Amino acid sequence: MTLKPITHDELRQKLNEGTIQFAFKKLNGDLRTAVGTTCLENIPLQNHPTGSRASSASVVRYFDISTNWWRSVSIDREVFIAE
Repeated sequence: MTLKPITHDELRQKLNEGTIQFAFKKLNGDLRTAVGTTCLENIPLQNHPTGSRASSASVVRYFDISTNWWRSVSIDREVFIAE
């Protein structure tokens, strides 16, 4: 798997378009890979957001396909897209 650095705005856009594989550096420097989306078509109905609270600008939220749960990446972390 080849990783290409991307911006957090690009990550948000790609997550909104569909399911993608990406990675980010954790606080300890380790690389965490994830498969996620924010496209509601790819998220089980029971996991759709129910609130009207605005997203925080300090994180990128995504639905983790592996765990079937919402997670987030801090904008302080480097992010990469798998190619």
